Formats: sequence, C-alpha cells, structure tokens
Amino acid sequence: MNKWIVTAVMVLAVPAASAKVLMSIDAGAGYNLTSLADDSTFIGGTFDLAGSQSASTAPYGLGMEAKNGFYGWAKISLPLLPDVKLKYENLVLDGSNTLTFSESILGEEFATSGTVDSSLDLTHVDLGLTIGLPIPVVDIDLGVNFRALLGGFSATGMINGTEQTKEVLFPSATIIPMAYVSAAATIPGAGVKLGGELSTLPMGDSNITDWNIKGTWFAPLPTNMLAKVGLEAGYRSFNITMADKVAWLDTSDFQSDVTVGGFFVGAVMHF
Repeated sequence: MNKWIVTAVMVLAVPAASAKVLMSIDAGAGYNLTSLADDSTFIGGTFDLAGSQSASTAPYGLGMEAKNGFYGWAKISLPLLPDVKLKYENLVLDGSNTLTFSESILGEEFATSGTVDSSLDLTHVDLGLTIGLPIPVVDIDLGVNFRALLGGFSATGMINGTEQTKEVLFPSATIIPMAYVSAAATIPGAGVKLGGELSTLPMGDSNITDWNIKGTWFAPLPTNMLAKVGLEAGYRSFNITMADKVAWLDTSDFQSDVTVGGFFVGAVMHF
C-alpha cells in the first residue's frame, strides 16, 4: 500500500513525470562558424566562388566568404511512432570582385565589366523521420531527411551596360529526400554524450552530403528530473556536387561543387 501512496505523491509533486514516460522533447539552438572550401565552383565551372582572380576567361572569381549564422532544432519522440526532427539552418555566402567577362549563362548572354556583388543562399529547413534500433549502450537512428532549400543565387553589377541584379531562386516546391543515420553514446559518469549525424543523397557522380560530429554536456542541476540543460559543440560539413548528368537529365548548365563547413556551438534542452 505504501508504494502506491509514494507513487501518487511523486506524480502530484512532479506533474510532468507521467508525460515524460510517453513523450520526450529535445531542442537546441546555436551559432555556426562557417567557412567556404577554396575549390568550390558554380554553374558549370563558370565561377570560382572563393576565388579573387579577375581573369578574362572562366572560372571567374566571386570572392565569396561564408557568413556565420544561426541554427535551431527540435526532436519529438513518441512511443510506437517515428521520431520527428525539425531543423533550421542559416547558411549564406557573400562576395564582391571586379570582373570583366562576356558569357552565356543558363541560356542568357551577359557582358559584365566592373564590380560584381554576389550571394549564394543555402539556408534550409529539414524534416527528419527516424526509427531507433534496439541496441544497448549506443543509440542508432535510421530514417529519411527531407530538405527544403529556401534561398538561391543573386549577382549585382554592370551587366550589358546597366546596373542590374540577376537572381535564380530555388523553386519553393523543391524538396530533397536524403537517407539519414545517426549514432550517439553517453560517457558513464561524465554527463557527456558523443554522437554524429549523416544525411546523404548519392546520385552517381552527383551527391548531396551533410554530416556532423558533436559532443553534448548536460549541467548537473537539481531540475534535471524535469528538464536537462546543457551545451553542444561540434563540426559540420555540407557538400553539393552536381555533375553534367543526373540519371537521364542534362544538368551541365548547373554543374557545381560547393562545400561549406565549420565549428558550431549552442545550448540544448531535454524534457
């Protein structure tokens, strides 16, 4: 009888206790310290994104650098259902360089002489659906990650004799499905979890790959019974490689190889 009284008292004292048995919520937000790979190219090799050269033949340097940005994520876990993870990542490249060229780009003729300010916005939202494997010690999740790209490419400069801004936005209906796998393990007695994630879509010579490794530390607070608060830090790399063909499609005009990566740090909560 006493054990039922104790149980009732605990449930009344901690209203969230019964909810935590049925559902868990993890969330985080932080700051990316991002850099652009020196060999990144765009639109059939026409542009060297990080390059500063003002050559009269391709590839033309755009002098781009990756801007630091924010990210935020949340994961909801329910019994007998796939885990749902949402993530927003701000990822923008900006550059400026003096260029002189006359080229046909995406079927349109451009003649440029002067300073060109450009931007490549790879900001995206992810929706992941995963199922955990029943393996002791290590947490392994498998599933699919749907990515929506929110930005696009834009350039401003003296084009065909007048100052113009040209932009190519990612279609709003573009959703990229990627295979997803993650693994994590907690160091006993240290309150630290080490893990990594991989989202990938291999398409022959073309692929999209996004991976990260990170450590998460939860502070030893008296409120940990209700919610844990801590810090996360790690390294992330995101690559888009587009070959001249994807399956039966001719993608030579969009042939690109863009890699960005860098360290990140943020705060996390577990309910």
